Amino acid sequence: MDNSIYIALSRQNALFRDMEVSASNLANATTPGYSAEKLLFSNYLNKDNNRKDAYANDVSDYRDLSQGSINATQNPFDLAITGPGYFMVETPFGTRYTKAGNFQINGDGTLMTTQGYPVIGNDLGRITIPAGTKNVDINGLGQITADGNDIGEIGIAEFKKEQTMTRMGDSLYSTKEAISPAENSRIVQGALQNSNVNPIIELVRVQEVSRSVSNTAHFISTIYDLQSKIADVYGKPLTA
Repeated sequence: MDNSIYIALSRQNALFRDMEVSASNLANATTPGYSAEKLLFSNYLNKDNNRKDAYANDVSDYRDLSQGSINATQNPFDLAITGPGYFMVETPFGTRYTKAGNFQINGDGTLMTTQGYPVIGNDLGRITIPAGTKNVDINGLGQITADGNDIGEIGIAEFKKEQTMTRMGDSLYSTKEAISPAENSRIVQGALQNSNVNPIIELVRVQEVSRSVSNTAHFISTIYDLQSKIADVYGKPLTA
C-alpha cells in the first residue's frame, strides 16, 4: 500500500502546528516579558513490509528563555527583571509568575497587574502604596520606599527548571517546582522587559510555512488523483 498521502498529511499537520506557534509569537511581539515558543520536530519511522516510512512528528514545544531588551519608560510602576527571575502575582487559581512588570495602582493603593492580579511581596503579602505618596523608589533588590519610608519588598522567584513551567495565557506561568533564592536577578524601576520575539524572523517563518502548506496540499491532491485513476483502470472488469 502506498503511504505517500499519510506521510504528506503528517507533514501537513506539523506545518499547521508550526504556523500556529509562529502566529502566536507574532501576536505577542509587543507583549512585555513574553517568551517566544519554539517547536521540536523529528521523524517517526514506521516499518511496513520491510520498508521504513518517515512520518513528520512535532515532539514538543519549548520556550526561548533569552531575555528581551529593557525599554526605559520612566513610569515608577513599570518594573523589569534582569536575570532569570519572575514577579509573583496572586490569582484565584493560586500564585502565578510573570516577566511582565507593567504594573499599576488600584483605588486602594494595591500594586496590580494589568489583568487585575495583586503583586506579591517577599513576605507573600500584597503590596500597598500609602495614599498621598509622592515618590516611590524601588531598588535592584525590590525594596520599596514611599517618600523615604520602607513599605515592603517586591517578591522575586527563580526556578532551576524553567522549561517545566506551564504557560497560562500570554504572560503568566504556573509551576509545582519550589522557589529558589533570587541570587541572579535584579529589578530595574521605570523600565519594561520587551518580548524576545523577533517579528521579522517570525514573519519570514510564517511565509515559508504558508508556502510549504500550499506545496504539500498540491502534492496530496496530485497523489490522490493518481491513485483514483489507477483504481479506475485496474478496477474495471475484464472483457472477453
